[in-house]
Formats: sequence, C-alpha cells, structure tokens
Amino acid sequence: MTFSRLAFLGVLLLVPSVRASAQSKATPFSWDQATIYHLITDRFSNGNRSNDSSYGRGLDGNGSLYQVDSTGHFLGGDFQGISGWIEDGYFKDLGVNAIVISAPFEQVHGWMGGGFGEFQRYAFDGSWPLDFTETDLAFGTEADFDALMRTARASGIKVLLDVDINNVGPATLNDMSAFNFGGITSEEWRGWRPASKSGWQSYNDRLVTISDSSTSWAKWWGPDWVRANLPDYQPCGSQIQTECVDQLPDLRDDDDVTGLPSFLKLKWGEEKTQAEAAELNAFFSRTGYKKTAVNHVIKWMTDWVRQYGVDGFVLNHPEKVSHESVARLKEQASKALADWRGANGMTDSSEAPFWLVGNVFDHGLEKSEYFNQGFNSVFNYDFANDLKKPLEDQYASYATTINKDASFHVTSLLSSSHTGLFGMVMSNVKDAATQLLLSPGAVQIYYGDEAGRKLGPSGVDEMERIKSTMNWTSFDEELNRHWQKIGSFRAAHPAVARGGHDKLLDAPYTFYRGVRQGMDTDEVIIVMGASGRTRVNVSIVWPDDTVLRDAYTGSVAIVSFGQANFMADPSGLILIEEVK
Repeated sequence: MTFSRLAFLGVLLLVPSVRASAQSKATPFSWDQATIYHLITDRFSNGNRSNDSSYGRGLDGNGSLYQVDSTGHFLGGDFQGISGWIEDGYFKDLGVNAIVISAPFEQVHGWMGGGFGEFQRYAFDGSWPLDFTETDLAFGTEADFDALMRTARASGIKVLLDVDINNVGPATLNDMSAFNFGGITSEEWRGWRPASKSGWQSYNDRLVTISDSSTSWAKWWGPDWVRANLPDYQPCGSQIQTECVDQLPDLRDDDDVTGLPSFLKLKWGEEKTQAEAAELNAFFSRTGYKKTAVNHVIKWMTDWVRQYGVDGFVLNHPEKVSHESVARLKEQASKALADWRGANGMTDSSEAPFWLVGNVFDHGLEKSEYFNQGFNSVFNYDFANDLKKPLEDQYASYATTINKDASFHVTSLLSSSHTGLFGMVMSNVKDAATQLLLSPGAVQIYYGDEAGRKLGPSGVDEMERIKSTMNWTSFDEELNRHWQKIGSFRAAHPAVARGGHDKLLDAPYTFYRGVRQGMDTDEVIIVMGASGRTRVNVSIVWPDDTVLRDAYTGSVAIVSFGQANFMADPSGLILIEEVK
C-alpha cells in the first residue's frame, strides 16, 4: 500500500516502533521495485574466447576470414561473461535485481547486408533465430546457460529473455549451403564475394530468380510456417500483423502447419526429430491450441522457462502479434515457471509471478490495451521527454498513476536500441541518471549507461552504432559510483519506487516517499539541488534524537528541534534514511 505522509502522519507518529522494525528487514523482491539491467549478451563481456568463432561465423565459404568490423559481427560476449560479473557483485552494487539478456536460441549462422549493404550484419543480438531448441554456441552451451541462471538466482537477480514470436532469421549463404535449402549451391557459396564495398546485400537480390527456387525453398521453413517474398510462400503483407519487419520472415499464426520444417529435421537428425514431434503432439493435445507456427514457437520458448526457471520475457514488436498469441504465451510461461518451481521445491505462494514486458516503441504512461493481453508492464519511452518537465510534476504524476493502481506497471528508461544512448543528447548524464533511479515505478538501465559507453564507429547504420561493446576499457568510474549510490538506496528502500509522494520544499527541491505493507513501513526524504551545509526539516517523519544518514555521502546527523543538518555532495543530492 502506498500512502501520503501528510495523510497518515497522525497515525504513524503513534507507532514509531513499527517504522523501526520495518526498515530492519530484508526487502523482498517485487516487480514494482525492479531495477532492470538490459544488456546485449554478445556486446557485454567475453568469458570464454574458445566459442568466439562458432559455426564458422566471420569466414567465407572457403574458410577464409572476412574483414571483421565492430558493428555487425559477433564479438565474443557470452553467458560466462555475464555470470562472472554477477559473481563479482557488479549488478548488486548498482542496486539491480533483474537483468534482460539476449534470446539464447541458436541464431542463423550467416549474415545479411546491414544498413544499405555497406557491412555484414550477423545475429549478434539474438533477434534472428534459427533453432529455438538450442543455445547459440557463441553465447555458450546449455550447461553455461544453466550456470548463469543458477548464479543469478543465488544473487537474488531475476533473468528475463529478450524475445520475438513474430519472426525468424533470414536465409543466409552459410545456412543455405549447410542445410540444403534455397538456390545457392555450395560452389556459389565458396566463391561469392561482394562486387563493391556496399554490395553485401546483393546476393539477396538473386534469391527469387534462380530456376529451382520453388522446390529448394520448400526445404526451408516452408510456406505454412512463414510469410516471405519467395516462390510459393504467402507474401509479406501490408497489414501490421502480416508485414515482414526488416525483411525478416514473418511467423504465421493463421493456419496449422503440416509438419516440422525440412531444414530442422535435417539439422536435428531422426532421434531428436522424433522426440520433438512427440513433445509437440503432447503439448497440442494438452492445450487444445491450433498447430500454428507461432504456437510451436510458444511451446519451444516456454520450455526454457520450465527447464531453467526463466523469470520473464521482454516481447519485441507486440503490436505485430495477435492478442490471443500473447495471452497463450503468458499462460504457458506462467504454467512453466510454476512447474519449474514445483520441481525445485519452491512452493512459496509469495514468489514473484512470471513477468511479461511489452517493448512497444513510443508507449508512455498510459494504461493501454496491452495490459488486457497478458502484459504485466510496458516500456515507458516517454520518460526521456518527461525529463524536461518540472521534477515535481513528473514525480507526483508517476507516483499517482503507477503506485495507486496495483494492475498498472511501466518500466521507465533513458536509452534503448530504438532511441539511442541518452548521453548523445543530454549534457548532464548524472542528473538524468538521478531522475531515473529516483522515479516511482520500475526502471531499466541500458548497458553502459552507468559507465559512459559511447556509440560505435561512424560510417555505418546509426541504429547499429547504439549496440557498441561494453566500455570496460574506458569505464567512467565517477559516473558509475553515482549510479551505485542511488541504485543501492533505491534497492534498500521500497518507498522510492512504490511509495506515496509529497513535496516538502521547493528550493532545494525536497520530497518524502513512504510505503506501508501491513504493519511494515519504509520512509525516506530526498533533497535534490542542495548546496553546501543544508538544514532539512524532517519532523514529519522522525522525532528528535533519531540518527539519520545521507546514503549518498555516508554522513550522519541527529535530529534536533525537528531538523537534520547535512553537507551536500556537489551533485546536490541528499538521500536521507534512518540508521538502524
């Protein structure tokens, strides 16, 4: 329950012992208080260099090296790299209690022309799936993924997968040769090179002109699985749910498939094909779902939840997916997580639910139709614009809109792969970080925001530059300490994300946050824009002789005549909490 300090002041002053006992307890996890760290697995940290050239990526058909650039190629980040930083406490130090990683599924082995064909673009961000049942070995083995999940769980960190159920990966020269589909022969694959620097896309222009294309393309996903501008396939449509985003094959959800794709059966072999077919038949028998391509993918995706205890999905392009498909994904994922918990002796009914977040570009602070489809939260892309508003207008609006409606959640963010790095357009990144981490509701840190990560090299597609490697070698320690201090304060105090909000003073801007759950209460006072020695009236919360601390500087003050005196950090922040 959120509450206004001014409304409940009289009651709370009568029960100071409640306040003391509440803040001494460990804060249980709540998605309402989530601080999420969104990373691209390949771009974050390389924990195992032996898997860097999986599937011959970076090599042509003769096994010769392409010129590897830092934009479109796989660069080595993997599950082991993420696990290492969890073990080192990197995320905990930031107050992070959930991470989003790239979809772990095996991606297409080859490349497409990026941008306008000026560079090779591989599936490094997990958005071009080839096989939903296997890990991509560039990210690591199934054992590595299991170890990552166990490491995160031991550290109290939830793991969400960044997924799509509206597309699969494109056809590539490598895969056409390896899995015997399409019209490119192994000889053509071995001999192909672009005619010019901007010719990496030119091979794709030939795909539908080859003489044996109709028969050969049936050996790929097949016309009953995807829409694509290929012979005998249903073409990409003009409606939002039938278009092929970025030329990617569009998964169909309008009709039953006649069987598993030919290339997958070839890839898997007879034994695995039979096992998968049996599992799928059991799934469709149990659920009564139509045997559409999308429903097959729902089964495969939720297997990862059932086997490894995945805590949630970030679903991209939800506007392209039918309401029924989203609801089925949520239903099956929730059941799968319950099954995993039961199998692992976790029967506590207070465990956090499976969390489905919609990545709806341009969504803001409104309760849209997505919340009726099974989504628990959506990304709040309006946050960056809201930074321009007076702080009180923003914070009061967020606290009222989010925290007074238990069924409404948004996840606010500064940077994303859609909008760019906030440091590109905001001169004071510290202030932006402060406003994000002290915002009511869940928030998300895009990897490198906390360390001053910059765009990748110029001269290529601008959206790919946003996905540069994590800047461990140019790490901004001072900026990172700022994120750590506020993030740790946010993690320690449910009131910051979930509490009621009351302005106490205009200058320096001072406000109160408080939250009560049963008999437990958490309360803080925050000052922004302070300078030098600052006297703060804290009498509405703490009686005289209470020992307080500024969590930003670590300095301590004792309440006297309702006042507490602190020397403000140059950042202007004072984060006041009671010392227990």
